[in-house]
Amino acid sequence: MENLSKKENIINIPMKKPIEVFLRHCYYSKLQELPDRTRPKWFNKIKVFENFKNTLNPELVNYTIVYDEFYGSIDKTFLAKEENVEVIKCGSETDSFLKTLDIIQSRNFDDDQIIYFLEDDYLHRPGWCDIMLEGFDIGSHYVTLYDFDFFIAKGYLCEIFTTPSSHWRAVPVTTNTFACKYKTLLEDLEVHKKHSIHGIKEEEGFHFSKDYDKFWELQQKQRYLISPMPGWSTHCDANHLSPIIDWEKLMNDTYFSEKVENQVSLKYN
Repeated sequence: MENLSKKENIINIPMKKPIEVFLRHCYYSKLQELPDRTRPKWFNKIKVFENFKNTLNPELVNYTIVYDEFYGSIDKTFLAKEENVEVIKCGSETDSFLKTLDIIQSRNFDDDQIIYFLEDDYLHRPGWCDIMLEGFDIGSHYVTLYDFDFFIAKGYLCEIFTTPSSHWRAVPVTTNTFACKYKTLLEDLEVHKKHSIHGIKEEEGFHFSKDYDKFWELQQKQRYLISPMPGWSTHCDANHLSPIIDWEKLMNDTYFSEKVENQVSLKYN
């Protein structure tokens, strides 16, 4: 019986895969009340989540949902039956990011493990996992799949790279959705913490990390960030969608409605 128990424990250990995703979800975000935050008219949070699940390669990815229930229980959402969930109670982007760092550190990953910090309003193109791996083959410290339009025609000089499936460019900053290896994360941990601990705090609940400042500082420390052209993901911000791709069509093409029938939507549009 003892041997059988040991065998069962071994079976239950998740197989190591090159990419570990930590997907931050919340019932409601007060940041959506800010005047510069506008959703595309087609945005649908259930479809965005289904897009994530239906575009990942399960042979390459494990994912953990980090759910902030400050404004509402996960049981009220379409995530209620999801496995691999870490429930937190923070109420702000800064605190949820810091808590996610704690969760990741508690896992004690191998140095070469890719950690993908993902927010809950990003769409992905099918095949993004392979593209992410190609990005790390270049040797960059940080990879984003988001082709952030802020840097287009703004006079930023950048180096261009190629991999078998994509062109890439060096970019100075990105959002708090990004990937790096665990060793890099630990080496840069104080920088990541600093720009959330001392984030922007306009009023109660409106707290968010200084992600731009963070990546500028990392670049000054010779930590480099690359982005594919065109992007393999987009932030669902109507003012800053990754260009070229028809993201509404892609979202609908990767959504299977029967999987989420009769489930309750999260409370932000």
